[in-house]
Order: sequence, then C-alpha cells, then structure tokens
Amino acid sequence: MILQANLVTGTSILSAGGIGIEEVWQSILEKRQNITQRIKTLKDNECIQYPVYEIENFDLSNWLSKKQIDVMIENHLIDDLDFKLLVLSSILALKNAKLQDKPNSKVSLIVAHENPGVVSLIDRMFMDDDYINKARNVREKFALHQQQFYNLQSFPHLFYLSKILNISGSTFIVNNACASGTYALELGNLLINSNQSDVVLIVSSDYAHFTEYLWLQQRGFCSESGMIRPFDKNRDGTVLGDSASGIVLESSHHAAARNAPIKCCYQGAELQQDHWKMTLPDVSKHTYSKIIKKIMEDLNIHELDLLVPHATGSPLWDKYEANQIARCFQDKTMPLITAFKPYIGHSLGASSLSETVLLIQSLVTNLIPPILNYGEVDHKIPLPTIATEFENKDLHHVMKTVSAYGGFHSASLFSKI
Repeated sequence: MILQANLVTGTSILSAGGIGIEEVWQSILEKRQNITQRIKTLKDNECIQYPVYEIENFDLSNWLSKKQIDVMIENHLIDDLDFKLLVLSSILALKNAKLQDKPNSKVSLIVAHENPGVVSLIDRMFMDDDYINKARNVREKFALHQQQFYNLQSFPHLFYLSKILNISGSTFIVNNACASGTYALELGNLLINSNQSDVVLIVSSDYAHFTEYLWLQQRGFCSESGMIRPFDKNRDGTVLGDSASGIVLESSHHAAARNAPIKCCYQGAELQQDHWKMTLPDVSKHTYSKIIKKIMEDLNIHELDLLVPHATGSPLWDKYEANQIARCFQDKTMPLITAFKPYIGHSLGASSLSETVLLIQSLVTNLIPPILNYGEVDHKIPLPTIATEFENKDLHHVMKTVSAYGGFHSASLFSKI
C-alpha cells in the first residue's frame, strides 16, 4: 500500500562516463561507450583480460578530509575499490541534495551491495606471495589479512561509512542481486513512512572484478562481440561495468522545511520473489508483468511514459522481459522503452540504482536517450516502442523494472512534481 509520496532530493553516479551526474549524462548525450580491456596480473605473471566499462582512477583526497582518509587507512579500506566507490557516491549525493550538514535530522543509510569486502580479500589471496608461499599454516595465512577477513562480515562497511559521513540513524546492508538498489530504495521509503527517518541515503557500488567475469563467462552470460545490444536481434550477452550511485530520499515536510532541491517524487515499488531457479525466472507465473500492473493500479496511474527494464543483452532474459512488458500493456498504451547498460555496462548489484539515477535524469530533463547498439529488429521481441533516437517528451510517470538472479523482481515508479 502506498502511504505517501517521498521526494528524491539528490542523486549521484560514477561510471566509465565520468564522475557525477553531469559528466555521465554528457557522455550519454555523446553516445560514448568507454570500454577498455582490464588486465589483472596474478601470481607467476598469469594474466586475465576482460572487457570493462572502467571508471578512471580518482583521488579521494579531493573530496574527503584528512581525518576521513585516515579512517580508511587505519581500517585497511583505502585500497578497497568497492568501498572507495561507496564513499565518493555518498559524498556526491549528499552534496547534490545540499545536505552536507545534518543537524537535528534523522538520517539513515542503506548500502546496496552484493559482496562488500570480497574483492579486496580475493585480490590479496591471489596476488600476495607471502600468503601463497611463505605462510606456513592457516593461522599465519589468516594473520596476514585478518582485517580483510573481518570486513567480510558486512557490518564493518556500515560502521566505517556511517562514521565517515557522520550519519547516526539506522543503517542497513541490502543484497537482492541485481535488484539490490531498488529493494534498498523501497526500504528507505518504508523507513520514512514509519517516521523512523527524515532522510535516507541509499548508495550502491560494484567494481567489475575478474572473478565476476569468470563466473558469468562460464555461464554464457558475457557478450562474445564485446557489445551490449538489448532487444536487438544480434544480442549475445553483456559487458561488465564499474558503477556506483546514490539517491537521497526525503520526506516532503523535511524537504520543504530546508528548501531542498527536488528532482521528483518516489511513488513506491512492488517487490516480489520467485523461487523456481536461481538464475532463471519462472515464466509460468508472470511475476514481472503482475508487479508492473499492481504498482500502477495501487497508484491509480493509467499511462506510463517511460520504462527502463533490466535489459542485459541476454538473448533469453531480454525475451522474457519483452514478453512480460507486452503482456502487461496488451490493453494499455505501451510506454517508450530504453536501456542504459550499453552506456555504462552491467554493474550487477549496483546496476538497478545507477540506472534509476539515469531514469530520474531523463524525467528531470524530459529527454529519453535511445538504446545504443540497437540496429536490427527481432520479431520475437514484442516491443514496438523501443527508443532508437533521442526523444524530447514531457514525462510525468516513469518506471524502473528488474528481474534478477535469485528470483528478485521489482517495479519502482517515479513521478514529476
């Protein structure tokens, strides 16, 4: 049930397109695809090379105080790439919301992440000669990287990130695979509606690690052509991307009291769980189309202007999404369909929040980017409204949908104020 509408007052995004929403949006306007070959050199000079939409190196000292940097150094987080992305996306989102100072406000923090701390530990285990060859037993191996083992418990990331940001409200880590960001956003909505928070900062990140690539490649999920082509006849898989993003969600009365910049209204989300197969949706239940229909009925919204699906470029998964969208809108006006993964890559657990940030930017600017690399119609994809050119349109209601590994489905709806 939708109790009331809360407001999005700040966003941030980091991707191969740049640092911050202005740089990333400009890269989309220029149709840039910054794909590089990431080379990971392991012990004995073994190399793993894979395509990535790669975020350029950045210096956190440009945004953080020495005291904040020292917290990261003391706790072995200064080289944790996922944590660095979380920190910077948080700082930029709060700045975008003009909320750096938070006196007398109940501010909460939700981190959407699939594997906090894992990348940092794996790198050391694969690349540290002392760990591999010199440590004589388990105790000595553990002693070499005990802080990284400790950080795997997830809660240290909440502790240190809230410490750096000076956030004292409730804190959570959410992991619902590729739907983590939209699940986290709805959790933030519930915190505000239950008066536990005035403001919730939702952040996510994913550094495209070689272990993620190897796992997905083995399952045929990675594009052989190195190109993401959602819904195109020649689509053959996805390409990973580094990404991080943040959304500041705020109660309407709190935003009004501080004259906050308002981007849009977050209407709410419909979330539902399938449990047929871990890596395949249950096509017989039509969960995807049902949640889109339900959230629109709950909000009494009869027409949707724009929908951004998961759109990974997978032959099978794209077909599932297309059929479900067509099923939902068979007796309604179908919204325009676009996708952002061809611009920033697939960032797994960070993808839904990052693409939501870009969807909000579309809503704010009334500009719909086309699906990049879409060139040939697949007649088995029943989506006649795919955006193939930039389109200016007065947008009122827009939606982000996800169907993720683990059976996690979400449909999140945003409206212009």
